[in-house]
Formats: sequence, structure tokens, C-alpha cells
Amino acid sequence: MASTSSDSQASIAQKSWVLANNIETVSVARDVDDIYRYDKKQQQDILIAKPWEKDPHFFKDIRISALALLKMVMHARSGGTLEVMGLLLAQAYEYMTAYIEAAKTVGRHENAIGWYHSHPGYGCWLSGIDVSTQMLNQNFQEPFVAIVIDPVRTISAGKKHSTEIDITN
Repeated sequence: MASTSSDSQASIAQKSWVLANNIETVSVARDVDDIYRYDKKQQQDILIAKPWEKDPHFFKDIRISALALLKMVMHARSGGTLEVMGLLLAQAYEYMTAYIEAAKTVGRHENAIGWYHSHPGYGCWLSGIDVSTQMLNQNFQEPFVAIVIDPVRTISAGKKHSTEIDITN
């Protein structure tokens, strides 16, 4: 009987977490990987059109799989009190070419479209240096997104927190 009560509590906790974090579930009928599948033509068309130049709020949502988010938090957590940084991969222009070229040798054709780094214990915000880094990347690698992870607060709170920051030229 104790395991049924424990299972019920776990189910309630998971449902609460999904609601608190605005998690979008994908129906089983649809291939879950479809929203993350790389489409070279679609990406090239978007890069040619550059809709973000006409509308600075063109990108309203970022879809990150639960597994990718978990990997980012674990990577950030591995740095302890030191900040760590990683790249977000998809189709875009190049700047961090050494990493991307190495990825292509193992069959990954996506390019860097953003970066993430950690602020262990002091919240999710872009510092002055982060803003400068992001502006530089946006000038030379559009589109480019920045994500800040606080692994200490994420692990202790058990939820993600998102903040919209507008960096326009």
C-alpha cells in the first residue's frame, strides 16, 4: 500500500512541476522528434528572409527538450561555483568554427545558434559581459540566443525560471 501512496504523490508532484514550468507535451501520435528534426531547406529559407530584422520580437519561444534542459543543468552543476558555458546547436552562420567542424566530422550538420552558461547560486540574468558577448554574437551570427542557468537554484527549487531579455541594436 505504501508504494501506491508513493506513486500517487510522485504523480501529483510531476503534474505540479509540469504546470509550474509551462511544459508542452507532444502527443504520442506525432513523432516526438519532429519538432527537433533538422530541415536544411527550412533553415536556409529563414536565414535568407531574416524576419527578426523586421520584428525584434520574432523569436517568442524556444523549444528545448526535457533531456537537453536536464543536460544543460547537469553540465552547469558540474562546474560547482565556477561558471560553465555550452553551445546550442541548429542551423545558422558560423563563428565558433573549430567546435562545429569537429561536430560535422561525426555526422552533426547543425551549427551554433546560441549559447548557455551558468550563474551558480546568483540567479538567471545577463551580466554586462554577457550582454556584450550576446550583442557580438548577434551581430555576426544571427539569429543567436542566450540562456543563463542557475544550477543551484534550479536543483533546490526543482523548477526552471524564464525571463525575457530584449537586446536590440
